[in-house]
Amino acid sequence: MKKIAILGTRGIPASYSGFETSVEETAIRFAKNGFDVTVFCRSNHYDEKHDSYKGVKLKYLSSIKTKHLDTVSNSILSIFVVAKEQYDIIIIYGIGNAYFIPFLKMFCKNIISVVDGADWERDKWSKFAKIILSTGRKFAVKFANNYIVDNELLASEYKRRFKKEPIFIPYGATVPQEYDKSILDKLGLESNKYIVFIGRYVKEKGIEFLIENFKKINTSKKLVLIGGNDTDKKYEAHLKKLKAKNVIHLGFIYGKEYEAVLKFAQLYVSGSFLEGTSPSLLSGMAINGFALVSDIPENIEVLKGTCATYKVGNNKDLQEKLSFFLENNELVESERGKTRRIVEENYSWEKITNQYIELF
Repeated sequence: MKKIAILGTRGIPASYSGFETSVEETAIRFAKNGFDVTVFCRSNHYDEKHDSYKGVKLKYLSSIKTKHLDTVSNSILSIFVVAKEQYDIIIIYGIGNAYFIPFLKMFCKNIISVVDGADWERDKWSKFAKIILSTGRKFAVKFANNYIVDNELLASEYKRRFKKEPIFIPYGATVPQEYDKSILDKLGLESNKYIVFIGRYVKEKGIEFLIENFKKINTSKKLVLIGGNDTDKKYEAHLKKLKAKNVIHLGFIYGKEYEAVLKFAQLYVSGSFLEGTSPSLLSGMAINGFALVSDIPENIEVLKGTCATYKVGNNKDLQEKLSFFLENNELVESERGKTRRIVEENYSWEKITNQYIELF
């Protein structure tokens, strides 16, 4: 039985971002396929701690919970623990963690690096941090046995720049079998009377852009925002202070609540200026079936001809598209089946897990 360690994320159960969701969905399936899997978790991220989760072993280690040190401090501690145990394969997430790969190679011969999208371009990072993250790509490519990208456009860019073939494995999406509609009553929502955004409250997600344009269209429907920012409460507070009628901040919600709010929305919407493969968009496609997102190449690739886009950063185009689809729900309904077929064909977690297992 091969032993696998997964490092570099907040841990599981997932309660923050796409990386954690990917780890949870794949690690559980690795365990079901006979692998001995351990996920390293950040202890300050979990109030309740368990020895295992759905067949996956959990190890909790501390971290310095600041924007710049949370990940790196936890990864350093993880390396010391990994050094004491013999793992056959180590999967390490994030280009910021790629600097640790040469050290990990001292204890494990098989390292898989999962790189983010263009993380070094995100506004939340200082100029110095952007340089560190950008340079981290070289470590991932040079020292990992294999490096994985979640986006075909990014895969082409890595191959062109570094002359080493990446492995393309996208994020996946889950389609629940049932939904609890009564959750809407608890949250003060009505089915098909709102649109929903999901994501971290960071500038490149275009949340302020989305709110300001929603305010300018003539509609009685609501804009529901799911998400927040644990490390930049100031920016989160700024977004919540924006005066906007019919804009609701639900914070981070998960599980049945998350699924119900997404399912019974009229559509999923995003204001993103920068993305890799967006896990939230995939969830929007899988659960809701219709998305209106910016026309950045990464979004267009994920949609694969379904749903709708507007010109990135274009106020007029977003307002016109929002108004049109809010008033023409029959077009939204007609698209849902096609969208879900795209998800089933390309983004099932079973298919994605099998790609990892083939790599193992």
